[in-house]
Amino acid sequence: MKKIGLFSLVFLLAAGFLSNSFAQEYTQWHLPEGAIARLGKGKIKDIEFSPDGTRLAIATDIGIWVYAAQTGAEIALVKRQPRGISAVSIIAFAPDGTTLAFGSEDLDHESGAVELWDTTTGERLTVLGEDMGSVKALEFSDDGTTLASVSWSGTMKYYLWEVATGREVLSFTKAQGRIPLSKGALVLSHSPHSVASANVDTVKIWDVATEELRHTLGEGGNPTSALAFSPDGKTLAGGYAAIRLWDTEAGDELSKLDGHRRQVHIMTFSPDGRILASGDTGGTVILWDLDSPTPKPLKRKSTLPSLLRSITGDKSSRTNNTRENRMLIEHTLSIEALDFTADSRRLLAGSEDGAAIMWDVETGTPLFTVTGHTGSVKALAFLEDDKTLISASSDGTLRVWETDTGNQQLIPIKHKRPIYCMALSSDRKRVAIGGVGNDVHLWNTDTKNFVATFETGHKNYVDTLAFSPDGKILASGSRDRKIEFWDVPNRQRLSIFDGYTDGIIRMTFSADGKKFASNSRDGTAHLWDLETEKKTVLVPASNGGVNSLAFSPDSSLLVSAFRNETLQLWDTNTHQHIADIIDVRWPVLHLGFSPDGKTVVIGSYDGLILLWDVETKTVSHEIRAGGTARPTAFAFTQDGKTLVSGSSDGTILVWDLGQITQR
Repeated sequence: MKKIGLFSLVFLLAAGFLSNSFAQEYTQWHLPEGAIARLGKGKIKDIEFSPDGTRLAIATDIGIWVYAAQTGAEIALVKRQPRGISAVSIIAFAPDGTTLAFGSEDLDHESGAVELWDTTTGERLTVLGEDMGSVKALEFSDDGTTLASVSWSGTMKYYLWEVATGREVLSFTKAQGRIPLSKGALVLSHSPHSVASANVDTVKIWDVATEELRHTLGEGGNPTSALAFSPDGKTLAGGYAAIRLWDTEAGDELSKLDGHRRQVHIMTFSPDGRILASGDTGGTVILWDLDSPTPKPLKRKSTLPSLLRSITGDKSSRTNNTRENRMLIEHTLSIEALDFTADSRRLLAGSEDGAAIMWDVETGTPLFTVTGHTGSVKALAFLEDDKTLISASSDGTLRVWETDTGNQQLIPIKHKRPIYCMALSSDRKRVAIGGVGNDVHLWNTDTKNFVATFETGHKNYVDTLAFSPDGKILASGSRDRKIEFWDVPNRQRLSIFDGYTDGIIRMTFSADGKKFASNSRDGTAHLWDLETEKKTVLVPASNGGVNSLAFSPDSSLLVSAFRNETLQLWDTNTHQHIADIIDVRWPVLHLGFSPDGKTVVIGSYDGLILLWDVETKTVSHEIRAGGTARPTAFAFTQDGKTLVSGSSDGTILVWDLGQITQR
C-alpha cells in the first residue's frame, strides 16, 4: 500500500478550523486578499480515503480538498502555504488523524520538502526535510511515531524521521538515473521498509535495514513506468503496458498481466491484497483479480446500465461466467491517482481530465464524480453578459462559468486531448481551440456544439490561436515553427508563414485589424503591418526572447514581455521602441491591456500579478495570487472593474479591481 493513516473526525469537526468553510461557499474558502471568488479546485495530485470510508481527501496545487465520501460534497479546504512555488505531490495521514504529512515537488526536482501539519488547526507544525527533490512516497509507522519518505533529484533519497521531535533517524542516498514521470515510478513498502524504483528497462529494490540493493528486476528490455508494493511487501507490481508481479524476497517473476493498451501511469493494491488497480495514460483503470491462479481482470455483473456503459467491444476476454471485463473507462485523459477504501469495496480514481470518479469495486459501477478539479488554465474570455466566463484547460476541457456564483453552466466539454490554446471571435459566438492533435476545432457558444475542424498542415502541437477582429481569419501557431492563416467562413487555408526557427509562442491581431504580432521560442518577435506588408523584428534572440505580446485597445501600442524580466513598449504605427519596463523582477508569463488601455496587467513567474500604469510607466499595484499559482491567462469585464486570472495550478481567481486599487 502507498500509505496508511486514520483520518479522524477531529480533523473534520474542529470548530476553529472549519468554521469559515461551513459559513461560505467553497469558492470563497481561503481567498487571497482582493479576490472575490475562486473557480476550479486545482489539478489532482494525490487522493486518500479515511479508513472508515466516510471521507476522502484530494491533494492539489492549492491545498487539500476534503469531501464526504458518500456524496462528494465539499467539507473543507486545507490551505497549504507553499515553500516558494513548490506544489504538493503526495499526502499521508498519521494513524491518530491529528497530523498530516505533505510531500512536495518543484519543476527543477530539487526543492521538494516534507512538512507536518496539525489537522485540527490547519497550521504547519514543522518542516522535516528541505531541498530533497521530488517527494514520491510517504509512510507513517503503525504507531505514528516515525515517518518515512522517498524522493528523487537525480539520485534516490530515503529518510526516516521521528514525528514528535522532527529528528532524522536514518537516511541514505543511492545512485538512480532518470525515472519515468509517472506517479508510481518510485515507491515505498509499508513495513518493513523497502524502496523500489523504475529506470528505463530495470526495476531496483533496496532493503532499508541494510541499505543494500536486494534485486535488479526486469532486465531484458521490458520498460517499467509504474510500481506498487502489496500491503505485506512480499509482492511488487511493475508495468508499462504489460504488468509483471515479482516476489520481493526471491526476485522471481510470478505472473504477467496483459490488458492495457496505453502506458500504465499509477497502480495500487487493495488493503486486503486481493485486487490490483492500474490506471493508464489513456484514462482506463483495470481491476485485477489476484486470487486467481492466473491473475486476470475482474468481472462484473451484467446489468442493463453496465452493458450500456461498455464501449470496449472486447469480446475475447469474456468467459462462461455471465459477467464482463471490469475495465473502468469513464476518464478521457491519464489516471493520476488511485486509492481504495479500507474495506477494499470502493475505489477513487483521479484523472488529468479533472474528474475524480468513485467506483464500486464489486460491480464496477461508477457511484459519483467529484467535479471542479481543473488542469492548467490556458485561456480565458468573457462572453457578452460579462458574467459568463469560458475557460480552456490542459485537462482537455472547455468550461463555462457563472463568475458571480462560481457554478458551471455546462458539463465540461471534453476534447479527449489536452488543450493548449483558445481564441474567441469578436462576436463571441465562436471559440477556436488547439493543442495535442495538430488540428483546430471550432465550438459554437449558442449551440454548445463543435461546428468545424480545420485540418491544418501542422506537424506538431498547436500552442497559440488568434481571430482577426471581423472573425473572418484565424491564425494558428505551432511548435513546428509555422503560422497558418485560415479563411474561417470557407474553411480554407490562406497562407503559411515559416520564418521562425523554433515553435510559435503567442500571436495577436490589433483591434483595428491592420496589424499582427507574433513571437517564437527562438527569441524573435515580429510586428506586421497587414496593409503595407511591412514586417519589423522587435527583438533579436540575444536579448532573452519574448514570452508574450499584447496590443492596446486603440491599436497604437504593442507591449512585449522578455524572458530577461524586461518589458518594452512599441509604437505600432512607426514600429519604434518607446520605453522599457524594467521593474517586473521576474520573467513574465502572460500580459494584457485593460479595456481603457490605461493599464497593462502582467503575470509574473513568481506568482505576482502586476498592474502597470501606461501613463506613468510604473507598477501601480501588486496582487499576490498565493499558493503555487503562476498566472497564465487574463480577461477583463468590459467596464474594466473585474479581472479574472487563470493559473498553472488549475484555478481561476476573480478580482475586484476597485477594491484592490483603493488599498
